[in-house]
Amino acid sequence: MSSGILIVLSSPSGAGKTSLANSIVRDNEKIVFSVSVTTRTPRKGEVEGREYFFTSHEGFNDMIQNEEFIEYAQVFGNFYGTPRKDIEALISEGRDVIFDVDWQGGTQIRNSHLAPSVVSIFILPPSIQSLEERLLGRAQDDRRTVDSRMLEARSEISHWAEYDYVLVNNDFQKVKEAILKIAEVEKMRRQRQASLPEFIAQLNEEFDLIKNKM
Repeated sequence: MSSGILIVLSSPSGAGKTSLANSIVRDNEKIVFSVSVTTRTPRKGEVEGREYFFTSHEGFNDMIQNEEFIEYAQVFGNFYGTPRKDIEALISEGRDVIFDVDWQGGTQIRNSHLAPSVVSIFILPPSIQSLEERLLGRAQDDRRTVDSRMLEARSEISHWAEYDYVLVNNDFQKVKEAILKIAEVEKMRRQRQASLPEFIAQLNEEFDLIKNKM
């Protein structure tokens, strides 16, 4: 059995990483979503424990002090963090965990003790105009917030070369399929096949049995 991997998706806000992650988890029972803790106010339709675990700034700081996060970052005035609980258990069971994080979170995960399990993918928009249209079209933020996200997007995109894979989101379904193919191939890497040493030992035992019969 292969050990699970941590699929880290990053992109500028509005480029589609959250929609891709949600669609992948919905269609693949072996891939689970890493639910972040945030100090952000819940948006309409968001459910505690599904999109995020919502907490106060004080509660978030307590979790930092207790070293409960694999990574955390401040984004647009709010804090977001990935709780450590259960992640190690999931990947040891062969489950894959998908992360929807910004480049700061991606850097921290890649530099954490879980780095050998990480596969990082950066999602680019097909154009800056389409990025702005997506931010406006989803109607989650006011114009001022959209402008702030657009100003930040250039800085976020500058981190593309730090990732293992880079995909342009000009076709949602094709990008989704590409992410799943990447995950499938990455799980076959020798160092991620936890049962290989035991299997090789079994083959050597068979060699010894045959040798003793000769």
